[in-house]
Order: sequence, then C-alpha cells, then structure tokens
Amino acid sequence: MSEETPTPHSHVVIPDPVRDVYLMTILAMFDEDETNTAALTVTLQVGGVLVTGELIGHGRWRNELKAWLATIGGSSDVISDLVGIVEEELAEQPQSRPSHLHLRDAKFITNYGGSMQGIVPQGPERPLWRTRIADVQGWSLGRPQ
Repeated sequence: MSEETPTPHSHVVIPDPVRDVYLMTILAMFDEDETNTAALTVTLQVGGVLVTGELIGHGRWRNELKAWLATIGGSSDVISDLVGIVEEELAEQPQSRPSHLHLRDAKFITNYGGSMQGIVPQGPERPLWRTRIADVQGWSLGRPQ
C-alpha cells in the first residue's frame, strides 16, 4: 500500500454548489483555531437583509453562548446546561461539514440615517447570531460605510 502524503492546504473545503468555497474555507480555518480567538468582520446578505458583524468559529460561539446563557439562566440549570447537552448529542453523530456560521456583535441593517459622520447603517443588534450557511446569498469583508 502506498502512504498518503498530507496536502499542503488541508483546511480548504470543497463545498457543494450551494456553499461558497471561500466562505467555507474561512470557517474551516476558524474552527481549527484552538485558541478560539479568530474573527473577521464581514457583511452577509441573508434573506435579502444585510447583516454585519464579526465572523467567528463554532468553538468561540459555543464558549460565548455558554457564558451568556449562564448570566440569564437564573436558578434553572437547564438553560445554562443547554450547550453541553447539545454538544453531547453532536459528539455521537458522524462528523459532517458545518451547516451554520456564527457572528458576534451582529447588526441587521434595515435603514440608513444621516449623522455628523455621514450616512450610518441602522438596525437591531444581537450579541451572538447563528444562521444556516445555505441561506447566505452573498458576503463581503468589512462593514458597510
């Protein structure tokens, strides 16, 4: 038997036609980041709405969600244990490609308003946001100005 040589770009993921290869590769790189510190400011178009924020890996999102749930859980451990319960279930499933992406400090751009600095995007904000990758219709680096 011949020995397989490692590929120099093992983090490159060739997705199905619905998923963007560049976006999937960035997500794979973030998910491989064991420090859970990788982030990249992006703007996504999802369902015709622009959403901007910091794209983060699943591990970082999971850790921040755990911390957030612990602050709102009150006396109920069920809410604060939610992430652990889901992770246990996922560990039993066969490994698959990511189906969701995660934004930190997400802002939904629903309108633009004038200010002393010019035109400013306006809309609701969420500390953590998760969406299906298949729902992303387009994306760009950075925030709209």
